Amino acid sequence: MENLIEFRNIDVKFRLGKLTIHALKGINLELRRGEVLGLVGESGSGKSVLIHSVFRTLPDDAVFSGEIIYKGVNLLSMDEKKAMKLIGKNFSLVPQGFGSLNPVLKSWLQIMERPMEHFGFKKDEAYRVSKDLLKKLFLEDPEKIASAYRHQLSGGMLQRVLVAMGISGKTEAIFFDEPTKGLDTITKKILLELLKLARSMTESMLVVSHDLEFIERIADRIAVIHRGEIVEISEAKEFFENPKHPYSRMLIDSAPSKGLKKCFDKIDFNSEGCSYHPICQRAREICKINKPSWIKLENSGLRCLVDIWK
Repeated sequence: MENLIEFRNIDVKFRLGKLTIHALKGINLELRRGEVLGLVGESGSGKSVLIHSVFRTLPDDAVFSGEIIYKGVNLLSMDEKKAMKLIGKNFSLVPQGFGSLNPVLKSWLQIMERPMEHFGFKKDEAYRVSKDLLKKLFLEDPEKIASAYRHQLSGGMLQRVLVAMGISGKTEAIFFDEPTKGLDTITKKILLELLKLARSMTESMLVVSHDLEFIERIADRIAVIHRGEIVEISEAKEFFENPKHPYSRMLIDSAPSKGLKKCFDKIDFNSEGCSYHPICQRAREICKINKPSWIKLENSGLRCLVDIWK
């Protein structure tokens, strides 16, 4: 399958006074055409930072390096104005949480902001298209929703507005940043149907989430990130049936359906070896000393020193 976007050795650091936070550590990952890629990990693992790297929305104190390749072009080396035009025209973002919606702009303006900026939509056309999109997203009164402000809408309605932002205008890839955060079970079920519809309207999707039960129902492949490093990549079916990295197993075991087992303990952030070894039940002495390299398997890969995947 052809790669749509390639992340090559993406490294991001944040400087907070004398403190340096190493958010991403040499990320190598590809988003393939026609797939839904799920990027999973705990809060603070660096998932959303990767999305912000794509959209050039990292804070000013960020120090980043590496390449994001799209159609043979490194987006990170381009002039910022040209890069933002290329990114805005070909990618769309469904941001995290309802708070990302502007409280003083009507829904239709926020839904159609990207098409108006990059595809020349006029206001009358944009308003009509926004209503059509909301109707496709199973809303009974799309005209009322399109003309409403954030505070006038329910959680389910707001979720549809966010998804409509992602599918408005032609796009090759939609990026979803923690779409299930703060949602109840019913709204998650609605969101799942919305994402299935979104999939039919774009080439590829990257869904960032800590909610593995949701990801299992939508993703084709899974990439697992732990403290800024990709530790496993696998086909979704294989991942949930036979996770190979100890951290992946911990994530699956800590899912609500598994009884929310306690899997966390004190972590040694100054560890010279594998970043996961302080709480890894399979760790050996070598894990405290050496950093694991990436191991390529037939349909997957992982970063681990312990021979547990055979």
